[in-house]
Amino acid sequence: MTKTELLLKKAGFSKRYQGYRYLMECIEKILEDDSRLCALSKQVYLPISQKYRVSFRCIERDIRTARDYAWHRGGKNFLEQISGGIYAEAPPVGELIEILALHLKESEDLEDAA
Repeated sequence: MTKTELLLKKAGFSKRYQGYRYLMECIEKILEDDSRLCALSKQVYLPISQKYRVSFRCIERDIRTARDYAWHRGGKNFLEQISGGIYAEAPPVGELIEILALHLKESEDLEDAA
């Protein structure tokens, strides 16, 4: 199990949703180059949509569906814990990707420093 998969499991995401796979790939693309956060549609969603032959809007919609499922399975508490924020509702997809990717990056940086 990769670190990304482990993180998504802790956040309450289920592999049953197509959005799980898309979210995992989005996070990994951001880990490769975090400047992609400034152009999610073009630099993250578009390559994934081409790979799976779906529209980039499908990518975001499916991630929202997976996010909403996870949100009600403990994801809210987990996101608040790792981000230090308090959420009245689930964060937008772009913010979710950013929170998860930056958490993984910080975890890896801490491991490298140790």
